[in-house]
Amino acid sequence: MSTRPRAALVATTVALSLAVGGCAGEGPRSSSPDAAPAPPPSGTPEPGGAVGTPAPPALPQVSADLAGDLQAVLDARSAAVREADRDAFLAGLVRSPDLRTTEGGYFANITQLPLAAYSSRLVPESLVRSRDAYWGVVELKLQLTPYDVVPVRSVDRYRFSPTARGGFRISSTTDREWEAANLGVQQPWDTEPVLVREGAGVLGVFDSADRREAAGIVASVERGIADVAARVPFTEWGSRAVVYALSDPRFLDSFEDLPGGDPEALDGVAFTVPAGTDDTTIASTRFALSPDLLPVAAARRVDPDLDRLVRHELVHVAVGERDDEVPLWLSEGLAEWVSVQALPPEDRVVPEEALRAARRGIRSMPADDSFNDDDAEVHYALAWWVCEWLTRTYGPDAPWTVLEAFTLRPGDQPRAVVRDLLGFSVDALARRGADLMATTYAEPTTAPTTPAPSVTPPTTTPPAG
Repeated sequence: MSTRPRAALVATTVALSLAVGGCAGEGPRSSSPDAAPAPPPSGTPEPGGAVGTPAPPALPQVSADLAGDLQAVLDARSAAVREADRDAFLAGLVRSPDLRTTEGGYFANITQLPLAAYSSRLVPESLVRSRDAYWGVVELKLQLTPYDVVPVRSVDRYRFSPTARGGFRISSTTDREWEAANLGVQQPWDTEPVLVREGAGVLGVFDSADRREAAGIVASVERGIADVAARVPFTEWGSRAVVYALSDPRFLDSFEDLPGGDPEALDGVAFTVPAGTDDTTIASTRFALSPDLLPVAAARRVDPDLDRLVRHELVHVAVGERDDEVPLWLSEGLAEWVSVQALPPEDRVVPEEALRAARRGIRSMPADDSFNDDDAEVHYALAWWVCEWLTRTYGPDAPWTVLEAFTLRPGDQPRAVVRDLLGFSVDALARRGADLMATTYAEPTTAPTTPAPSVTPPTTTPPAG
C-alpha cells in the first residue's frame, strides 16, 4: 500500500460536539473589553448621600421581555449571515476593534459555506447578570447543503451589553472557562481563517492551501466519488462529501479517540458529525486529509497514491453508520479493497512487511484494540486480502453480504457472526486471506519482476445473507 506506513487509515466515529464559539480571523475569537461602564470610584458622593459612601452601579434599562430583546439581537445576527450582509453583522457588536476583527473573520468564514440553515436561539433560563451585562447560552443550528441531512446543533455562551439608546449588542463570544467545560470538537471555520472550495459533489475546507492545492484536492475527491459510487452498493450518501485539508493540527487534536493518537502521523481519517450533543442522529460523515498531501495535489499530473487514499476515505463516507457495529478488519478491509479496484493489477502495491508476515503465516485476525498498533500496515493489508478472498471465492457481492450480516446482528460477537455465515472461524478467514496474498505476490522463480495479482472468477456460491 503506497499511502502507508505513515499511518494506518481508519474511519473513526467521533461524537462531535460542534461549536460556533470558536473563532476566526487572525486568531481565536476572544472576549472584547467589557463594554459596560465602570462603577463610580469610591468616595463619589451619591446624590443626597455622604462623601465616602460608594454609589451602587446603575442597573441596565431593559424592557419587561429581556429574553425577547436579546433574541432579537441573535435574529438580526443570523439574518446578516444568511444574507451575507457584513455591515449588519458588525452592527450587532459593541465598538471593540478586537471583537470586530475576530468576529469579522468568523463572518468571512461562515459566509463561504453553502448554508441551507443558519439560526441562533437564546436559552432564557441560562441568563446570568454580570454588572450591567448578561451572559447567556446560545444554541446554533447550521446545515450545509446538500451535505448534511439535518441541521447540526451546537452551543456557545455570549455576553450582551446595553447600549446608550436602550438596546443590546454582543460584547463577547468567548467564555473560556465555560467553553472548557461544555465544548468539544470545533469546526475549522470556528477557530481559524479558512478557504472553502466546491466541486461536483465536493465541499473542500482549507487553511494554508493555495488555490492550486485546493483545486487539486477537490479534483481528486471528484474522481474518487465517481469511482466509489460505482462500486459501493449504497446511495444514502448522495455521492457527495466534505473534505478538510488543514495545516493546523488543532482540529484533529481535539478528537479523543484518534487512531494512533498522533494527528500529524495520519494520512486521512473519516468521522461522523452528530446532529447535536445529545442526539444519536448523524448529520453527515466527513473526512480530513494530511496537509502533507497538498503539494502532491498541486502537481499537474494525477497522483495515483493520493487518489487511492481519497477513495479509501470515501468508502467510509459511503458506508456511513453501517460499519458502526463491525470489526475494524471488515470496515478497513472494505475501504482498502475498494480503493485499489481502479488500479491496474500490477499497481496494487502491498507493503513488504505485510508480504513477509503472510509468507511466514498469519494465524489470527487482529482485534480492534491492536489493529492500529505497530503492525498496522500488516493488518490493513490482511483486511484487504480477506475481502479479496471473499470476492474470489463467493463473488463480488460477498464482502457486502458479510457487512450486512454484522449490521443485522448488532452486539453479537464477530466470531459468532463469521462462523454462522461462513461455517468456519474468523481466524480461519484471516489465514485464507493471508495465503491468497502470499500466493498472488509469490516471488518469481525465473524473472526478477513482481507478478501482477490475477483476477479469478468466483467458483462457488455466495454466502447467504
